[in-house]
Amino acid sequence: MSTLKFEELNLSSDVLNGIKNTQLEEATDLQQTVISNVVNKQDLMVKAEPGDDKNAAIAIAALEMISRAESKDTSRVLILTATAEIARQITEHITTISSSDELCICADDEGDRDKQAEAIAAQAPVIVANPSRLQDLLKEHRFIFRNLDLLVLDELHQMVNNDSDGNLKQIKRRILSDCTTLICSTTLDENVKKTSSSFAGNPAVIGFGTDSNSNGTPPAIRGDLKQGYIKVPNRMKISTLMAHIEQTPTDNCVIFTASKRGTDRLYRVLKKRGLKATSLHRKLSDEKRAQRFANFTNSDVQYLLVSDFSAAELDLDGVGVVQVINYDVPNSSDEYRFRAALVGNGKNARIVSLVSKQDQSDISQLENELGQTPDEIPLPDKVKQKLKQRKKNTKKPRSNSRGKRERGQQKKSNEMQLPQPNYDKLSGGRSGNYDEEETGIVKFFKKLFS
Repeated sequence: MSTLKFEELNLSSDVLNGIKNTQLEEATDLQQTVISNVVNKQDLMVKAEPGDDKNAAIAIAALEMISRAESKDTSRVLILTATAEIARQITEHITTISSSDELCICADDEGDRDKQAEAIAAQAPVIVANPSRLQDLLKEHRFIFRNLDLLVLDELHQMVNNDSDGNLKQIKRRILSDCTTLICSTTLDENVKKTSSSFAGNPAVIGFGTDSNSNGTPPAIRGDLKQGYIKVPNRMKISTLMAHIEQTPTDNCVIFTASKRGTDRLYRVLKKRGLKATSLHRKLSDEKRAQRFANFTNSDVQYLLVSDFSAAELDLDGVGVVQVINYDVPNSSDEYRFRAALVGNGKNARIVSLVSKQDQSDISQLENELGQTPDEIPLPDKVKQKLKQRKKNTKKPRSNSRGKRERGQQKKSNEMQLPQPNYDKLSGGRSGNYDEEETGIVKFFKKLFS
């Protein structure tokens, strides 16, 4: 796409004047694509990497829609994005270009709920929000959107992964107007396609290309790639992972988990074992994310722990990844294929999944969709030994505490009883002579104890 100045994009004078207050000079390809489609009210799904280029494109498009709105006393633009950090970055772009602190409200997960609720109730023209916080506010105060001109779903791939409560679906029910939809994502897997189709029926799809790694269509799994899975005993997932790593040492290994908490926990375990590792998750800044990724690709660290990123987003060509481990089984066959594609060629190259009892249905579904069944890998010897010891401990007979308690009580009772009379040494006693006349002291004691 040829380079254009913002003046050539048919923008309003207010927006152009605002752009002059920034360091933006010429529109990038992404900015041209986003602005031109939004101005023409064309629904768009575009491949957009995180960063200022994408954030500025969204901000300019939003402000242009506000400048063309018939009325500015109601909410006209709603921008949903994945994290508080990105929400604030987009808000800052909008505030800088518009030179107004009142035009836009940021309803992020970390902000003041009361102030956010007041701004939404006052129908701020532009709302930038995280789905979970916005849905809480909408539900609590019964807000609805009747006059939206533009809906932006930013970082949709990440929002889909994090949307366990279905917040996007619930927010959609509160949008009652017919608006233009802009969708930004780095991948186009089945989950992203499904969600985007519910918001925009037939958007223009730009930037994903035709190659297998960029259009959301995963490559076929190589026929020579070793695929395996390990059945993990209950409460022994980390032990199984560490034992497997010890049995299959590699120079480069990528481990996928389902959450940031999972990567943090594994990082501490690997570090304690003296293994070099780093982690990637969405809450990192772009700078930290790039540095950690470089540490792995430069072989400064051996293990890359990944959460809430699709494997399609990881450019590991030439790294020579020997092993990919699914600490948590992926929720789609497409994601499994993308992860398998990260594994390089080599005799020991493999993809391994740790399958707990809770993962059985997921791995069975993957096998059906892939048409392939990974080989079962035996439990590592260390795990077998721990499991054997655990079973041995559970089979030890329990001490009969009740019997001991009863015997103790009986002994204590016996000790507290009065001594029984003994007639053995008394005349006429149990062993005495009953024919003997009962007189004197003998008669006295017999009367006393009778």
